[in-house]
Amino acid sequence: MQYLKAMCRYCVIFSLVLSVFSVNAWQSEELLATETSENEIPMHQVTITANDGFELVAQYYPGKSDASGVLLLHDCHHESKSYQTLLTTLSSLGLHALAVDFRGYGKSTSEKFSHATIRSSTKDFATYQLEVARLTAFWPSDVLAAHQFLRERLNNNAEMAVVSSGCSAVQAIELAEKMRINAFVMITPELTYMQKESFKNLIDMPIYFLSSVYHANTFLTVKELFDWNGDSRSLSQVFKGAKHGDSLLNGRRFIIKNVASWLEDTLDH
Repeated sequence: MQYLKAMCRYCVIFSLVLSVFSVNAWQSEELLATETSENEIPMHQVTITANDGFELVAQYYPGKSDASGVLLLHDCHHESKSYQTLLTTLSSLGLHALAVDFRGYGKSTSEKFSHATIRSSTKDFATYQLEVARLTAFWPSDVLAAHQFLRERLNNNAEMAVVSSGCSAVQAIELAEKMRINAFVMITPELTYMQKESFKNLIDMPIYFLSSVYHANTFLTVKELFDWNGDSRSLSQVFKGAKHGDSLLNGRRFIIKNVASWLEDTLDH
């Protein structure tokens, strides 16, 4: 009995050492690939260096050599992993797909840049808003860096689309003011009056809008922008209820299939 107890203790210690070794080995990887079967498409975790040297973390699914690309921008309540199912669906269609964690969110965090720290340490809403504004001031240049990363992996003639959700709609608009974007997907976009006016100054492009009738503010925004947009390939899909952002996109399996199919059909056509 004493021998068996000693052996069990050694087994536990060996398991702990093995676990620590495995974690350290995983953390040392600069480029991570998920375990995949022969029929699955590998995903790579990549780092994108912003213009101030900050390293953004993103999930990148490489597509076919001549395929278009899709840049996915998460909302202010989630991170890039909220797009996991859409990422794999886009990749299965042969498209290049990149979902980046905004600075301060997900794995794109540091001691200096962390939304979670801001939320837990600020004691009043006004201070919280000020700190968030300081953080999001870096986002336009960060999105440009993500755009460049994806652009460099596409053929010169390949097109690019941007998927935005909630607060990231303004980042999509600001990117399209600087770079040629061929299509948008906007999920319950949160925009001010001036941001909507900036949208209306963009050249017409195909846009897929998703909204919920009882998420009143974004529903009215979608209605206004869809009525303004003049591209015949644009689509507005309205759902009952008040779901928005990630919860709306991932609420039903057919929604992701619809978005991915629309992007495949719209790009390069």
